[in-house]
Amino acid sequence: MDVTDSDHKPVRCIFSVEIARVDESVRRQEFGDIMDLNEEIKCTLEELCKIPETIVSTNNIILQKQDTSILRITNKCSKDSAFFEIVCQGESTVKEDGQASDHLPRGSFGFPRWLEVTPAADIIKPDLTAEVLVRLEDFNTQEEFVDGMPQSWWCEDTRDKEAILVVKVRGRYTTKTRDHHIRVRHCFSAKTKKIDPKPNDSRPIPGNLLHRADFQRLSSSYDVVDHLRNLHSP
Repeated sequence: MDVTDSDHKPVRCIFSVEIARVDESVRRQEFGDIMDLNEEIKCTLEELCKIPETIVSTNNIILQKQDTSILRITNKCSKDSAFFEIVCQGESTVKEDGQASDHLPRGSFGFPRWLEVTPAADIIKPDLTAEVLVRLEDFNTQEEFVDGMPQSWWCEDTRDKEAILVVKVRGRYTTKTRDHHIRVRHCFSAKTKKIDPKPNDSRPIPGNLLHRADFQRLSSSYDVVDHLRNLHSP
């Protein structure tokens, strides 16, 4: 304790003290009261946690063959930038009646291998629009399995697919998001029949086709002519 001498009363003293123990429950209560009752702090937090208003150009996209669709995301806020990220909520196979159900979630919310989205994340400045390309990938084949064993042939998967994309929009200083759901359907204009890996040998073969064993290695064009003559000779 430091005492400041004085010829006149009262005498002033300066104390150096330390807090022996802090009651955390009381401290949290007081902090909550300050954050809740202080209007200036409340206004500042509301501004920081504000999510810019955005709109999307469509909620349904249909892709066929090598189609490319443009999804436009518009930031209607004139003051703050908007941050967006696009993820895949689930994928489903379209049934024969045209309905898709039971959208199965994908690991890490990744896109199906038949779908490409570019860019999948970006920043939209105030009063501007971002364009996202949604198009088909070339991976339309899948390996067939019989009794759990992969076969040595490949077939084209011509079943219609549907994916649910989620556009997550947030502000600069908040982790809360405002979501837009986009339904993307991959439709085939013409169905392609799968090739049978084990053809039935009893089926008749047209006369203009040869068995695999009928092919011979011919060394020159003269051998080809002689071979054709032998085929047509009685």
